[in-house]
Amino acid sequence: MNVVILENIRSAYNVGNIIRTADALWWQVRLTWYTPSPTDTQKVVKTSLGAENNVGLKQFGHTSEAIDYAKKQKLLVIAAEITKESVSLASLQKSMHPGAAIIFGNEVDGVLDSTLKLVDMVVHIPMQGIKESFNVGQSTAIFMRAYNQLSTQ
Repeated sequence: MNVVILENIRSAYNVGNIIRTADALWWQVRLTWYTPSPTDTQKVVKTSLGAENNVGLKQFGHTSEAIDYAKKQKLLVIAAEITKESVSLASLQKSMHPGAAIIFGNEVDGVLDSTLKLVDMVVHIPMQGIKESFNVGQSTAIFMRAYNQLSTQ
């Protein structure tokens, strides 16, 4: 099992896009803090195009609760963030752990510092242009696809 945890995502359209991508790549989705949900935001439903009914979707008040739930499921908890200690997505190996919960933070501020203290590792997408990050929808798609393609050997 693989899970995307969305922490404080502001855009309902980004959330709907991520849910739709998660469905296509067989990932589950966890929503935390004020991330909009398809149960209360029509824009999420409009963008996810029914995928919200097929994805294992759960809502948590706080990210720490979603992390606790993931750890009980024996998932490796990864924060998708650029820090001094983060490692490149290219260096991630699936043999480290077969299932993952990857946390994506707010479009402006990223993953909360308090959340970074709770994860097993922090991983970033290597960037070559002048920008240092992707849109959260693009980032989740890149991480999900890359993790799915990692060799288990």
